[in-house]
Amino acid sequence: MYSFKILKAKDGNDTLVYMNERKRYFLHSSYYPDKEAKEWADAIQINDESILIIYGVGLGYHINYLLNKLTINNRLILVEPSNEIFQFALNNGYYDKFKNRQNLYFISEESEEKLNVILQAYIPWDNFENVVYKEFKQYPNVFNKYYEIFNKCLIETINSMRINRNTALYFAEQWQSNFMENLEFVFRSVPVKSFFDVFKKIPAVIVSAGPSLDKNIEQLKEVKGKCVIICVGTALKALLQKNIEPDFVVSIDGGEKNFEHFDGCKINSPLVYDLTLYPKILKEYEGPLIIAEIASIYTKLFKDKLSLDFGKLSAGPSVANLSLDFAYMLGCNPIIFIGQDLAYLDNRTHASGTTYEKDRIKENSDEKEYIYVYGNYEEKVLTDRVLLSFKTWFENYIYGHQDRIYINATEGGALIKGTKIMRFKDVVELFMKRKINIKEEISSALKIGKIRLDQRQINDFKEEFENAIKKLEKIKNDCMRGAKLSKKMYNEYQKDVNADVSHITSILDKIDKRLKNSKDSFVYISSILNIVTTKILKGFKPETNETERQKKLRIAMMSYTLYQGIYDAIEKSLEGLKKALKTIDEIKQ
Repeated sequence: MYSFKILKAKDGNDTLVYMNERKRYFLHSSYYPDKEAKEWADAIQINDESILIIYGVGLGYHINYLLNKLTINNRLILVEPSNEIFQFALNNGYYDKFKNRQNLYFISEESEEKLNVILQAYIPWDNFENVVYKEFKQYPNVFNKYYEIFNKCLIETINSMRINRNTALYFAEQWQSNFMENLEFVFRSVPVKSFFDVFKKIPAVIVSAGPSLDKNIEQLKEVKGKCVIICVGTALKALLQKNIEPDFVVSIDGGEKNFEHFDGCKINSPLVYDLTLYPKILKEYEGPLIIAEIASIYTKLFKDKLSLDFGKLSAGPSVANLSLDFAYMLGCNPIIFIGQDLAYLDNRTHASGTTYEKDRIKENSDEKEYIYVYGNYEEKVLTDRVLLSFKTWFENYIYGHQDRIYINATEGGALIKGTKIMRFKDVVELFMKRKINIKEEISSALKIGKIRLDQRQINDFKEEFENAIKKLEKIKNDCMRGAKLSKKMYNEYQKDVNADVSHITSILDKIDKRLKNSKDSFVYISSILNIVTTKILKGFKPETNETERQKKLRIAMMSYTLYQGIYDAIEKSLEGLKKALKTIDEIKQ
């Protein structure tokens, strides 16, 4: 028995009636569903880059009309909250005109956890600003519960993408500089894959620096040697202040402020890091180093040129997210969180003993948007968009890795879906009854996994850097010429829109061809190039009703910005590359 009926409308087309609690809702017009669909589609404004999300598909009349406005570049995401209607319409030919269209995706009646994962996959991270979200007629009212869930997931997904991209752009130059400086530490490190599955079925405690850590930090002394203690860099000083040395420290932040969490710390625990980490941390860290492929694309060089596979860890927007994947790859079970507030307890940002222990938020400030979410113990707790992106990442990860037990022993803070809420003392009693020789297992993995290179490998790596420097010098010269010619073309169009610039475009075509043939060398400047690419994609979109003159001037300036951007990126990178080459020479000797 269906919860809907197909009736004939006045114009002879099928229409759809949905029954809910004895109420009848026409999801298309009972008179003119085809006319209604055309009017609805005509009112939607899109451009060539738009990603359309439509809430409510029904029998698809409005989608058929919408197709006339789409180009092959547009992405179409269709959300049908009733799986019953979706299956019926799909199997009875209503979607035949569009179901096989390229760049079209269906979403139907999925759980909140799965929605987050699906939206992350369907919305391109570099184009989320172009999402056009439209509801069809009565759908938000009829399927209001799912509508609220979908809207929440969509907001969280776009928020997370915005934060991740802004972070990558903000730190682009810093990350690239860090890589060059950190090169020397690679050969003193142990690949993280040497630790994969070393602690199968052993409990892990991930210690974060949220305010609630104060409530159970003392209990960590009891569990030393009964579980794997993984500490995020921000919480390190708080633990050392209590004479607790974690089994692992995890840090990836490439900014200078990250050094404050390590400054003055004497510790023998291994540090899990990525090549983009702030270099001074590695220079002064006394314990062993464990290198992982995390956020840095530069590790690909070591894979390709030295056949070195460090092992990959999934990086979320926070170091705590990364620590979860590290615990998972260690084989740990259960995985327990403490100090993972993801919220502000009494307007505090961090636990006592941390660098930020005195920091307080101003809830009514205009500088930041604060919101309330469900808490572990309180009905609502205060958080912000950044912390919410951390929470969303945790929930997506847990949903995709359901073969472990996840326990949130943070005594306060925001609810992380997929975790079991327990007091830390109860977790200790239940899961940490026996002693384990954690230190011995770590020492063994460090010895076995040590990187050993022969002279041939180092010579190959040195040759790679020398060739990269030569190629980038040539590319730089080409880009300098390309920028000058693009500026000249712009000036020609300003004087006369019909100016003959064929001689300029002919030279630029040759330059472009050489750049494409040298694209392998761009890996060394890729972080900074992300800024250039974003500038091009976001800053040179065609205006509505653009004239021929405007179009030519826009393209000429876009060409100039591209060449000048690549030139600047190489200029900023060459000094670091030469320094890295010197480091390789020292290693060789």
